[in-house]
Amino acid sequence: MATHLTWSDSVGKRVRSGDWADQAISTAVKVEDELRAGGNDLGLAGGRRENAAQLVDYYMEEAKVVYVVYRVWTTGFQDWLLEQGVTSAELDAELERLARLLAFPDGTPLDREPRWEALGLRAGRLAHGIRGYDLSIEAAIDELHGVEEEWRQLHDRMADLMAGILAFVVKRFGEARLEDCYRAIMEPYLQERYMPFDVRENPYDSTLDRNLYISLEAMRGHLVGRDRRGDIEFEEHDDRYVLRFDPCGSGGRILRGDEKEGTGPRVMAPYEFGVIEEPRDWTWNETGVCHYCAHCNLALSTIPAERWGHPVRTVDPPLWRGEGAPETVRKCQWTVWKSLEAIPEREYERIGRTKPALPVIQPGAAPTPTRRGPA
Repeated sequence: MATHLTWSDSVGKRVRSGDWADQAISTAVKVEDELRAGGNDLGLAGGRRENAAQLVDYYMEEAKVVYVVYRVWTTGFQDWLLEQGVTSAELDAELERLARLLAFPDGTPLDREPRWEALGLRAGRLAHGIRGYDLSIEAAIDELHGVEEEWRQLHDRMADLMAGILAFVVKRFGEARLEDCYRAIMEPYLQERYMPFDVRENPYDSTLDRNLYISLEAMRGHLVGRDRRGDIEFEEHDDRYVLRFDPCGSGGRILRGDEKEGTGPRVMAPYEFGVIEEPRDWTWNETGVCHYCAHCNLALSTIPAERWGHPVRTVDPPLWRGEGAPETVRKCQWTVWKSLEAIPEREYERIGRTKPALPVIQPGAAPTPTRRGPA
């Protein structure tokens, strides 16, 4: 079936068509599928070109979600450090060190904005060339792979930059202050992205489609999976949806190392970005959580539970136990529960809380319906 874009009232934005299992497939793969539709003719004829062009635009929309978060948070971390007494000279020196450490394969130090602008222009030319029959199907697919690689290189270095700044926070102020740092910079993000799940304002069931869709969309943008194209492992159960990332393109890659570029775990030299050494409620009471991954606990579980009593999603992250160890390289897992009643007590205990009392479901009540995709 063709994949196209459509409007979703439940999500409040344009979304990809397709059921939930289909949503777990990379948007880049979907672009390629639309280009190849109609047979083996890779010339100017064939392909569902408009669908493919719109999906190129949407690929950049997914990337934009990640880019904006990284840009805003990185600036927020810097502002927080300055407020804590770190001098501008110290901070500039550390950022310059990280820019050199995180140089692109061509040796260019990390500089986000020019790379992002160039990526946008390249993706725009690709979509324009597909629409106008200026590119053969084969040429369009080759150029798509180039766009993917440029985004991967930029994405991964932005994730590493965040991890490097967080490591600087820990070195200067201790790992307990990571919580303060995150809480200081995440508030606008929480208001925009997660407060719609406040069950005091909106019934849990009414936001379930939104919750699941933005989870899938974000992790496609984070380029999860072995091929780093954004493919997600997805399962539906009676009480929950399960998403697995092998690896997550941010925290999972930080712990495993970069298989694409042949560089090692960011916990080790020359990076030494570190992991949590003491169990804390905001690290699922685990050690070995990378500093970057801690934000998933705070944004998805701890802060929602503080404010309205329940996690938005629950997370089972990889844990650093040494290079190549099973817990280090295990898949990160997100769970979106279909009802508040379904969330186990364990998920509250992991963040230092007790499951609140919930209304008892009356016998004969209708079960949570199975959803086939964003409405």
